Amino acid sequence: MARDTDEVASSGNFGAKLLFCCVGCFYWITLTPFVDTSLNPALAKPALWSQLLAYVLFLIVVVYAMTPRVRSVIFQPRLLLAFVFGWLFLTAALSVDPLGAVRRVLIALTVCISASAFLMLPKGESQFARLAGGGVMLIVGLCYFGVLFLPRLAVHQLTDFLEPQHAGLWKGIYVQKNETGVVMALSCFVGIYLMSAWSRVIGLLVIAASCLFLLKTGAKTSTAMLPGIFVLSIFFERWRWIRIPVVFGGVGLLNLATVGVSTIAPLREIVAATGIDTTYTARADIWRLALDAIAQQPITGYGFGSFWGAESLVNSDMRTLNWAVRAVDAHNAYVDAAMNAGIPGLILMVIWVLATPLKNLAAIDAAKNFTPLTRLFLRIWLFSIFLACLESVFLARSGPIWFTMMVAMFGLGYQARYRIIALRKAEPAYGPAYA
Repeated sequence: MARDTDEVASSGNFGAKLLFCCVGCFYWITLTPFVDTSLNPALAKPALWSQLLAYVLFLIVVVYAMTPRVRSVIFQPRLLLAFVFGWLFLTAALSVDPLGAVRRVLIALTVCISASAFLMLPKGESQFARLAGGGVMLIVGLCYFGVLFLPRLAVHQLTDFLEPQHAGLWKGIYVQKNETGVVMALSCFVGIYLMSAWSRVIGLLVIAASCLFLLKTGAKTSTAMLPGIFVLSIFFERWRWIRIPVVFGGVGLLNLATVGVSTIAPLREIVAATGIDTTYTARADIWRLALDAIAQQPITGYGFGSFWGAESLVNSDMRTLNWAVRAVDAHNAYVDAAMNAGIPGLILMVIWVLATPLKNLAAIDAAKNFTPLTRLFLRIWLFSIFLACLESVFLARSGPIWFTMMVAMFGLGYQARYRIIALRKAEPAYGPAYA
């Protein structure tokens, strides 16, 4: 799909850059930054204008994605994604709330399509670096602005409806400090990339600002994972033989050490002997409830988003015996995948989020196409698949984490199939200008 330099130069129009910024801000900043967490979130309903804006933005993305030079590239691998979303639609139709579950799957599909088209918008890698860098600086800057000028909304308070115990911890524009911690960790990875692709000074500033904010959030998981993923990505690049054992073995062992502890007593005793909290901040109760539910409906699950929060669960007799019935998710993306779509759905998700990126990395190596951009996608992907052992990030219908993970997965796929063309009279071709 290589084109001459004049065509590449003219293709990066203002509209595409504006759409890139709008989509990025929609998922990273959202339409409701600085939420008042003193209010009951269950009573909050999205405004009609925000839903209409979301639909309009997605329609614009679809129009762009249907152009000949883009539609042949995006949403790959299509056969696998057809199986994933086909199974999600089927299990949703069989759920106790088919209309609601199907609607939620449709929204998840729009997020997936948007993420796959997102990387096609910049005309070259240097433009992508500037746009991504500007976006990250805006987000981190807004978080600091909130702490300085809107502390009641940007810092957890004793008046918080759900988590007053987090009082004093920074959350910036987001609802909860752990989400902010993830965003700051991802921003650090972008900062490292900017040092190579745009400006060393700007990259260092992004890293420093993000790391300081991360520490102030008190998000222990993201703080611990950030340096670990950075080191792991270096090993991934240098020693290819460790990739499959680390990804499948690492995710399996982490799930065993977390979810497994909640159901296997000998393992729980071993973990407790190390001084680790075997309740994992009360997540163990949720995991036991979830595993019991999966055992009762292992093939089709309960339909996308139809288990947690269901009236039949929240108002059941269990509510006085187990607080976990009030949970909003399983705090584990792999468990939630089985809850939503049964064991077959979990297998399809594992093939998509674990096996496919590994296959793409092997193709990137074979094509000698490993670049700083590849490292950015690799770090985001690695961070996300291990974070998924403690947070429900897969198929999230809003927020930055799942969207960014998909951008990284699709980015690895693009680099596995196409080479970025270095052109002298225009920026290095990125997006649709592949060969």
